[in-house]
Amino acid sequence: MIIKIKKIIGFFLGILFKLLPLNKKRIVFINFNGNGYGDNPKYIAEELANRRERLELIWLVREKNKYKFPTYIKPVNMKSIKRYYYLSTAKVIVNNARSYLGIDKRTGQIYLQTWHAPFTPKYIEKDAENKLFPQYVKEAKHDGAITDAILANSLLQVKQYKRTFWLNKNAEILTYGLPRNDYLVNNADNWELKDGLRAKLGIRKDSYVVLYAPTFRDDGSIEGYQMDFDQIKMCFENKFKKDCIILIKLHPNIQYQNLDIQYDNKIKNVSLYPDSQELAVVSDCLISDYSTFLFDFMLLDRPAFIFAIDLEQYKKTRGLLDEFFSFPFPFAKSNDELLNNINEFDIDSYHMNIKKYVLSNPFYDTGDASSRVADWIIEKIQRNKAKRGSCIRGTVF
Repeated sequence: MIIKIKKIIGFFLGILFKLLPLNKKRIVFINFNGNGYGDNPKYIAEELANRRERLELIWLVREKNKYKFPTYIKPVNMKSIKRYYYLSTAKVIVNNARSYLGIDKRTGQIYLQTWHAPFTPKYIEKDAENKLFPQYVKEAKHDGAITDAILANSLLQVKQYKRTFWLNKNAEILTYGLPRNDYLVNNADNWELKDGLRAKLGIRKDSYVVLYAPTFRDDGSIEGYQMDFDQIKMCFENKFKKDCIILIKLHPNIQYQNLDIQYDNKIKNVSLYPDSQELAVVSDCLISDYSTFLFDFMLLDRPAFIFAIDLEQYKKTRGLLDEFFSFPFPFAKSNDELLNNINEFDIDSYHMNIKKYVLSNPFYDTGDASSRVADWIIEKIQRNKAKRGSCIRGTVF
Protein backbone atom coordinates (compact mmCIF):
# COMPACT_ATOMS: atom_id res chain seq x y z
CA MET A 1 0.00 0.00 0.00
CA ILE A 2 2.79 2.43 0.95
CA ILE A 3 4.71 1.67 -2.25
CA LYS A 4 1.51 2.21 -4.28
CA ILE A 5 0.97 5.64 -2.67
CA LYS A 6 4.60 6.56 -3.34
CA LYS A 7 4.18 5.58 -6.97
CA ILE A 8 1.11 7.81 -7.30
CA ILE A 9 2.95 10.75 -5.70
CA GLY A 10 5.98 10.11 -7.87
CA PHE A 11 3.81 9.93 -10.98
CA PHE A 12 2.26 13.36 -10.45
CA LEU A 13 5.48 15.00 -9.31
CA GLY A 14 7.21 13.41 -12.28
CA ILE A 15 4.71 15.02 -14.63
CA LEU A 16 5.42 18.38 -13.04
CA PHE A 17 9.20 18.17 -12.84
CA LYS A 18 9.76 16.64 -16.27
CA LEU A 19 8.62 19.95 -17.72
CA LEU A 20 11.96 21.28 -16.48
CA PRO A 21 15.12 20.71 -18.52
CA LEU A 22 17.77 18.28 -17.33
CA ASN A 23 20.66 19.96 -15.56
CA LYS A 24 23.76 18.50 -17.23
CA LYS A 25 25.90 19.49 -14.22
CA ARG A 26 23.67 17.72 -11.69
CA ILE A 27 24.52 14.22 -10.42
CA VAL A 28 22.41 12.39 -7.82
CA PHE A 29 23.95 9.64 -5.67
CA ILE A 30 22.14 6.94 -3.67
CA ASN A 31 23.87 4.57 -1.26
CA PHE A 32 21.88 1.56 -0.03
CA ASN A 33 18.54 3.33 -0.50
CA GLY A 34 19.58 6.40 1.49
CA ASN A 35 21.56 4.74 4.28
CA GLY A 36 24.55 6.98 4.75
CA TYR A 37 27.58 8.22 2.88
CA GLY A 38 29.80 5.43 1.58
CA ASP A 39 30.61 2.56 -0.78
CA ASN A 40 31.28 3.06 -4.50
CA PRO A 41 29.18 6.24 -4.84
CA LYS A 42 31.32 7.95 -2.17
CA TYR A 43 34.58 7.38 -4.03
CA ILE A 44 33.06 8.41 -7.37
CA ALA A 45 31.73 11.63 -5.81
CA GLU A 46 35.13 12.41 -4.30
CA GLU A 47 36.84 11.95 -7.64
CA LEU A 48 34.29 14.10 -9.47
CA ALA A 49 34.73 16.82 -6.85
CA ASN A 50 38.43 16.95 -7.76
CA ARG A 51 37.59 17.66 -11.40
CA ARG A 52 37.14 21.26 -12.45
CA GLU A 53 33.73 20.67 -13.97
CA ARG A 54 31.63 22.70 -11.48
CA LEU A 55 29.33 19.77 -10.96
CA GLU A 56 26.40 19.80 -8.55
CA LEU A 57 26.65 16.67 -6.40
CA ILE A 58 23.41 15.67 -4.66
CA TRP A 59 23.23 12.85 -2.10
CA LEU A 60 19.89 11.28 -1.14
CA VAL A 61 19.91 10.25 2.51
CA ARG A 62 17.33 9.19 5.07
CA GLU A 63 18.82 10.96 8.10
CA LYS A 64 20.83 14.01 7.07
CA ASN A 65 22.03 14.87 10.56
CA LYS A 66 23.29 11.36 11.26
CA TYR A 67 26.12 11.44 8.70
CA LYS A 68 28.99 13.76 7.86
CA PHE A 69 29.19 14.98 4.28
CA PRO A 70 31.95 16.92 2.55
CA THR A 71 31.13 20.55 1.82
CA TYR A 72 31.00 19.85 -1.92
CA ILE A 73 28.05 17.45 -1.50
CA LYS A 74 24.48 18.58 -0.88
CA PRO A 75 22.54 16.02 1.20
CA VAL A 76 18.81 15.84 0.42
CA ASN A 77 16.21 14.05 2.53
CA MET A 78 14.92 10.90 0.80
CA LYS A 79 11.41 11.59 2.13
CA SER A 80 11.18 15.14 0.85
CA ILE A 81 9.63 16.53 -2.33
CA LYS A 82 13.09 17.82 -3.20
CA ARG A 83 14.20 14.28 -3.90
CA TYR A 84 11.66 14.08 -6.77
CA TYR A 85 12.89 17.38 -8.14
CA TYR A 86 16.56 16.41 -8.10
CA LEU A 87 15.94 12.93 -9.50
CA SER A 88 13.78 14.35 -12.28
CA THR A 89 16.29 16.99 -13.33
CA ALA A 90 19.65 15.26 -12.78
CA LYS A 91 21.69 14.39 -15.84
CA VAL A 92 23.27 11.39 -14.05
CA ILE A 93 21.96 9.08 -11.31
CA VAL A 94 24.47 6.86 -9.51
CA ASN A 95 23.08 4.02 -7.40
CA ASN A 96 24.65 0.99 -5.71
CA ALA A 97 21.61 -1.19 -5.02
CA ARG A 98 18.15 -2.03 -6.26
CA SER A 99 16.01 0.63 -4.61
CA TYR A 100 12.62 2.22 -5.23
CA LEU A 101 12.89 5.95 -5.94
CA GLY A 102 9.62 6.52 -7.75
CA ILE A 103 10.55 8.86 -10.63
CA ASP A 104 10.48 8.21 -14.37
CA LYS A 105 13.87 7.92 -16.02
CA ARG A 106 13.89 10.56 -18.73
CA THR A 107 15.42 10.37 -22.17
CA GLY A 108 18.86 11.91 -21.89
CA GLN A 109 19.39 10.79 -18.30
CA ILE A 110 22.26 8.42 -17.49
CA TYR A 111 21.72 5.69 -14.91
CA LEU A 112 24.92 4.15 -13.53
CA GLN A 113 24.51 1.08 -11.33
CA THR A 114 27.76 0.59 -9.39
CA TRP A 115 26.47 -2.40 -7.36
CA HIS A 116 27.86 -2.79 -3.85
CA ALA A 117 30.00 -5.90 -3.99
CA PRO A 118 32.37 -7.95 -6.12
CA PHE A 119 31.34 -11.34 -7.50
CA THR A 120 29.30 -13.11 -4.86
CA PRO A 121 29.21 -16.90 -4.46
CA LYS A 122 25.66 -17.00 -3.12
CA TYR A 123 22.62 -17.15 -5.38
CA ILE A 124 21.45 -13.63 -6.21
CA GLU A 125 19.03 -11.91 -8.58
CA LYS A 126 17.81 -14.28 -11.34
CA ASP A 127 19.63 -17.24 -9.74
CA ALA A 128 17.59 -16.70 -6.56
CA GLU A 129 14.38 -15.40 -8.13
CA ASN A 130 12.17 -18.01 -6.46
CA LYS A 131 13.61 -17.12 -3.03
CA LEU A 132 13.44 -13.32 -3.26
CA PHE A 133 10.48 -11.10 -2.39
CA PRO A 134 8.30 -10.50 -5.49
CA GLN A 135 8.54 -6.72 -5.03
CA TYR A 136 12.33 -6.92 -5.03
CA VAL A 137 12.32 -9.02 -8.19
CA LYS A 138 10.06 -6.49 -9.88
CA GLU A 139 12.36 -3.62 -8.92
CA ALA A 140 15.49 -5.55 -9.88
CA LYS A 141 14.14 -6.34 -13.32
CA HIS A 142 13.27 -2.72 -13.95
CA ASP A 143 16.64 -1.56 -12.61
CA GLY A 144 18.31 -3.83 -15.15
CA ALA A 145 16.06 -2.50 -17.89
CA ILE A 146 17.05 1.14 -17.31
CA THR A 147 20.74 0.60 -16.52
CA ASP A 148 23.10 2.36 -18.91
CA ALA A 149 26.21 0.87 -17.29
CA ILE A 150 27.24 -1.31 -14.36
CA LEU A 151 30.69 -1.70 -12.76
CA ALA A 152 32.59 -4.98 -12.55
CA ASN A 153 35.89 -5.88 -10.91
CA SER A 154 36.43 -9.43 -12.19
CA LEU A 155 35.69 -11.80 -15.02
CA LEU A 156 33.55 -13.82 -12.62
CA GLN A 157 31.43 -10.76 -11.95
CA VAL A 158 31.01 -9.99 -15.64
CA LYS A 159 29.68 -13.52 -16.17
CA GLN A 160 27.39 -13.19 -13.14
CA TYR A 161 25.93 -9.92 -14.43
CA LYS A 162 25.25 -11.37 -17.87
CA ARG A 163 23.61 -14.46 -16.44
CA THR A 164 21.53 -13.10 -13.61
CA PHE A 165 21.10 -9.29 -13.48
CA TRP A 166 18.30 -8.78 -16.02
CA LEU A 167 20.42 -6.20 -17.87
CA ASN A 168 19.06 -4.69 -21.05
CA LYS A 169 20.96 -5.47 -24.26
CA ASN A 170 22.50 -1.99 -24.45
CA ALA A 171 23.84 -1.88 -20.87
CA GLU A 172 27.62 -1.47 -20.70
CA ILE A 173 29.64 -3.56 -18.27
CA LEU A 174 32.53 -1.31 -17.29
CA THR A 175 35.50 -3.49 -16.30
CA TYR A 176 37.24 -0.71 -14.40
CA GLY A 177 37.30 -2.37 -11.00
CA LEU A 178 35.29 -1.00 -8.06
CA PRO A 179 35.90 2.60 -6.92
CA ARG A 180 35.76 1.60 -3.27
CA ASN A 181 38.60 -0.86 -3.93
CA ASP A 182 40.92 1.96 -5.04
CA TYR A 183 41.32 2.72 -1.35
CA LEU A 184 42.53 -0.81 -0.69
CA VAL A 185 44.85 -1.12 -3.68
CA ASN A 186 46.44 2.28 -3.08
CA ASN A 187 46.78 1.93 0.69
CA ALA A 188 47.75 -1.73 1.16
CA ASP A 189 51.24 -0.69 2.32
CA ASN A 190 50.35 2.69 3.82
CA TRP A 191 51.50 2.01 7.36
CA GLU A 192 51.08 5.64 8.42
CA LEU A 193 47.40 5.54 7.45
CA LYS A 194 46.97 2.17 9.13
CA ASP A 195 48.50 3.44 12.39
CA GLY A 196 46.37 6.60 12.27
CA LEU A 197 43.16 4.63 11.82
CA ARG A 198 44.14 2.31 14.66
CA ALA A 199 44.69 5.29 16.94
CA LYS A 200 41.23 6.53 16.00
CA LEU A 201 39.79 3.15 17.06
CA GLY A 202 41.85 3.00 20.25
CA ILE A 203 44.03 0.11 19.04
CA ARG A 204 47.78 -0.15 19.58
CA LYS A 205 49.75 -0.15 16.36
CA ASP A 206 51.66 -3.33 17.31
CA SER A 207 48.50 -5.43 17.94
CA TYR A 208 47.41 -8.19 15.59
CA VAL A 209 43.94 -7.14 14.41
CA VAL A 210 41.39 -9.66 13.15
CA LEU A 211 38.25 -8.43 11.41
CA TYR A 212 35.21 -10.69 11.64
CA ALA A 213 32.71 -9.65 8.94
CA PRO A 214 29.98 -12.22 8.21
CA THR A 215 27.05 -11.77 5.84
CA PHE A 216 23.36 -12.02 6.81
CA ARG A 217 21.05 -15.04 6.72
CA ASP A 218 17.71 -14.74 4.91
CA ASP A 219 15.90 -16.74 7.59
CA GLY A 220 17.26 -14.67 10.49
CA SER A 221 19.20 -17.63 11.88
CA ILE A 222 22.11 -16.84 14.22
CA GLU A 223 23.71 -20.29 14.09
CA GLY A 224 26.32 -19.11 11.59
CA TYR A 225 27.78 -16.59 14.04
CA GLN A 226 28.59 -19.06 16.83
CA MET A 227 32.30 -18.41 16.87
CA ASP A 228 34.43 -19.08 19.95
CA PHE A 229 35.95 -15.61 20.01
CA ASP A 230 38.08 -16.14 23.11
CA GLN A 231 39.67 -19.30 21.70
CA ILE A 232 40.20 -17.66 18.32
CA LYS A 233 41.85 -14.64 19.94
CA MET A 234 44.20 -16.84 21.95
CA CYS A 235 45.03 -18.90 18.86
CA PHE A 236 46.09 -15.81 16.90
CA GLU A 237 48.15 -14.59 19.86
CA ASN A 238 50.00 -17.90 20.06
CA LYS A 239 50.49 -18.01 16.29
CA PHE A 240 51.80 -14.48 15.78
CA LYS A 241 53.18 -13.75 19.29
CA LYS A 242 51.22 -10.50 19.51
CA ASP A 243 48.33 -9.06 21.46
CA CYS A 244 45.19 -9.78 19.42
CA ILE A 245 42.14 -7.57 18.92
CA ILE A 246 39.00 -8.84 17.18
CA LEU A 247 36.83 -6.28 15.40
CA ILE A 248 33.27 -7.42 14.67
CA LYS A 249 31.58 -5.81 11.69
CA LEU A 250 28.05 -7.16 11.33
CA HIS A 251 26.05 -6.75 8.14
CA PRO A 252 23.50 -3.89 8.34
CA ASN A 253 20.69 -6.48 8.14
CA ILE A 254 21.82 -8.11 11.38
CA GLN A 255 23.67 -5.44 13.35
CA TYR A 256 20.73 -5.03 15.75
CA GLN A 257 20.12 -8.76 16.25
CA ASN A 258 21.04 -10.19 19.63
CA LEU A 259 23.92 -12.54 18.80
CA ASP A 260 24.96 -12.88 22.44
CA ILE A 261 28.51 -11.66 21.75
CA GLN A 262 30.38 -10.44 24.82
CA TYR A 263 32.19 -7.27 23.78
CA ASP A 264 35.14 -5.82 25.68
CA ASN A 265 38.37 -3.93 24.94
CA LYS A 266 39.73 -6.95 23.02
CA ILE A 267 36.53 -7.88 21.16
CA LYS A 268 35.14 -4.66 19.73
CA ASN A 269 31.84 -4.00 17.96
CA VAL A 270 32.52 -1.82 14.90
CA SER A 271 29.23 -2.56 13.12
CA LEU A 272 28.30 1.12 12.98
CA TYR A 273 31.69 2.26 11.70
CA PRO A 274 30.85 4.13 8.48
CA ASP A 275 33.60 2.90 6.13
CA SER A 276 34.33 -0.82 5.77
CA GLN A 277 37.34 -0.09 3.58
CA GLU A 278 39.04 1.70 6.46
CA LEU A 279 38.38 -1.30 8.72
CA ALA A 280 40.00 -3.54 6.12
CA VAL A 281 43.13 -1.37 6.01
CA VAL A 282 43.28 -1.39 9.82
CA SER A 283 43.15 -5.19 10.02
CA ASP A 284 45.85 -7.82 9.54
CA CYS A 285 43.44 -10.65 8.81
CA LEU A 286 39.80 -11.41 8.00
CA ILE A 287 37.38 -14.11 9.07
CA SER A 288 34.17 -14.24 7.05
CA ASP A 289 31.74 -16.74 5.57
CA TYR A 290 29.88 -16.26 2.29
CA SER A 291 30.70 -12.55 2.10
CA THR A 292 32.51 -10.88 -0.78
CA PHE A 293 34.67 -9.12 1.83
CA LEU A 294 37.06 -12.05 1.30
CA PHE A 295 38.18 -10.51 -1.99
CA ASP A 296 38.97 -7.19 -0.31
CA PHE A 297 41.64 -8.91 1.73
CA MET A 298 42.92 -10.67 -1.36
CA LEU A 299 43.50 -7.19 -2.84
CA LEU A 300 45.31 -6.18 0.35
CA ASP A 301 47.42 -9.35 0.11
CA ARG A 302 46.42 -10.27 3.66
CA PRO A 303 45.09 -13.55 5.10
CA ALA A 304 41.38 -14.33 4.89
CA PHE A 305 39.68 -17.35 6.46
CA ILE A 306 36.25 -18.83 5.69
CA PHE A 307 34.19 -19.86 8.72
CA ALA A 308 31.03 -21.59 7.43
CA ILE A 309 29.63 -23.34 10.46
CA ASP A 310 26.08 -23.34 9.03
CA LEU A 311 27.06 -24.36 5.51
CA GLU A 312 24.33 -26.99 4.98
CA GLN A 313 21.57 -24.71 6.25
CA TYR A 314 22.83 -21.79 4.17
CA LYS A 315 22.88 -23.95 1.05
CA LYS A 316 19.23 -24.83 1.67
CA THR A 317 17.97 -21.31 2.42
CA ARG A 318 19.98 -19.24 -0.07
CA GLY A 319 22.18 -21.55 -2.12
CA LEU A 320 25.83 -21.34 -3.15
CA LEU A 321 27.45 -21.42 -6.55
CA ASP A 322 30.02 -24.14 -7.20
CA GLU A 323 32.64 -21.40 -7.47
CA PHE A 324 32.50 -20.89 -3.69
CA PHE A 325 34.15 -24.25 -3.12
CA SER A 326 37.15 -23.33 -5.25
CA PHE A 327 37.96 -20.12 -3.38
CA PRO A 328 41.64 -19.92 -2.35
CA PHE A 329 40.94 -19.21 1.34
CA PRO A 330 41.39 -21.68 4.21
CA PHE A 331 37.96 -23.25 4.79
CA ALA A 332 36.40 -24.34 8.09
CA LYS A 333 32.98 -25.70 9.04
CA SER A 334 33.59 -25.69 12.80
CA ASN A 335 35.49 -23.78 15.45
CA ASP A 336 37.99 -26.63 15.76
CA GLU A 337 38.69 -26.56 12.01
CA LEU A 338 39.14 -22.79 12.12
CA LEU A 339 41.59 -23.07 15.01
CA ASN A 340 43.53 -25.71 13.08
CA ASN A 341 43.62 -23.52 9.95
CA ILE A 342 45.04 -20.64 11.96
CA ASN A 343 47.66 -22.85 13.61
CA GLU A 344 48.68 -24.39 10.28
CA PHE A 345 48.54 -21.17 8.27
CA ASP A 346 51.52 -20.60 5.97
CA ILE A 347 51.75 -17.24 4.25
CA ASP A 348 53.84 -18.51 1.32
CA SER A 349 51.36 -21.26 0.48
CA TYR A 350 48.51 -18.78 0.84
CA HIS A 351 50.12 -16.35 -1.61
CA MET A 352 50.73 -19.18 -4.07
CA ASN A 353 47.07 -20.24 -3.92
CA ILE A 354 45.90 -16.64 -4.41
CA LYS A 355 48.19 -16.14 -7.39
CA LYS A 356 47.01 -19.36 -9.01
CA TYR A 357 43.38 -18.42 -8.47
CA VAL A 358 43.75 -14.92 -9.95
CA LEU A 359 45.49 -16.29 -13.05
CA SER A 360 42.38 -18.29 -13.91
CA ASN A 361 39.92 -15.67 -12.60
CA PRO A 362 41.26 -12.21 -13.57
CA PHE A 363 40.51 -9.18 -11.40
CA TYR A 364 40.37 -5.64 -12.79
CA ASP A 365 41.13 -3.57 -9.68
CA THR A 366 44.26 -1.50 -10.39
CA GLY A 367 43.59 1.48 -8.14
CA ASP A 368 42.15 3.86 -10.75
CA ALA A 369 38.48 2.82 -10.97
CA SER A 370 37.20 6.12 -9.51
CA SER A 371 39.14 8.10 -12.08
CA ARG A 372 37.94 5.94 -14.97
CA VAL A 373 34.31 6.13 -13.82
CA ALA A 374 34.59 9.92 -13.48
CA ASP A 375 35.98 10.09 -17.02
CA TRP A 376 33.07 7.96 -18.25
CA ILE A 377 30.47 10.19 -16.52
CA ILE A 378 32.01 13.43 -17.79
CA GLU A 379 32.24 12.06 -21.32
CA LYS A 380 28.55 11.11 -21.19
CA ILE A 381 27.60 14.54 -19.86
CA GLN A 382 29.51 16.30 -22.58
CA ARG A 383 28.32 14.03 -25.39
CA ASN A 384 24.64 13.68 -24.57
CA LYS A 385 22.49 16.78 -24.58
CA ALA A 386 19.41 16.78 -22.40
CA LYS A 387 16.06 16.54 -24.13
CA ARG A 388 13.25 18.56 -22.59
CA GLY A 389 10.16 16.81 -21.34
CA SER A 390 10.59 13.25 -22.65
CA CYS A 391 10.91 10.16 -20.51
CA ILE A 392 11.31 6.40 -20.53
CA ARG A 393 8.24 4.79 -19.00
CA GLY A 394 8.81 3.09 -15.71
CA THR A 395 10.38 4.19 -12.49
CA VAL A 396 13.95 4.50 -11.35
CA PHE A 397 14.42 2.28 -8.31
